[in-house]
Amino acid sequence: MTKRIIVFDDECILCNKAVQFIIRKDVKEQFKFASLQSAFGKNLVFKIGGDSTNLNSIILVEGEHYFLKSAAILKIIKALPGYSILFYFLNLFPSTVLDLGYTFTAKIRYKLFGRTDNCMLYHSNDFSKRIIK
Repeated sequence: MTKRIIVFDDECILCNKAVQFIIRKDVKEQFKFASLQSAFGKNLVFKIGGDSTNLNSIILVEGEHYFLKSAAILKIIKALPGYSILFYFLNLFPSTVLDLGYTFTAKIRYKLFGRTDNCMLYHSNDFSKRIIK
């Protein structure tokens, strides 16, 4: 199976907690992780035509394909064992509605959850083999 790469905002505490959750549930180790702020993340954002100064979306990379916002979240949830009910529930909503919710949360994530300059993934031996720098 091809590894999937989740590119996330390592300054966002909500994002860090979400990645910790995914790592705990990803028993097959399908996912690797990279920071949006890393060279890999910045190059990817540039490649897909994004704005590297406004990094506010999770990106899921699968081979040559990439998924943003709710599309990325849905694909991640679907891959985690035991979360198919949540996946099917969220699939009841149009992607435009899910993306609106994602965008709203992304805009206020630092206010609600805080910000850090010390990403937990880079300081944990448990996760080091799953990080792309």
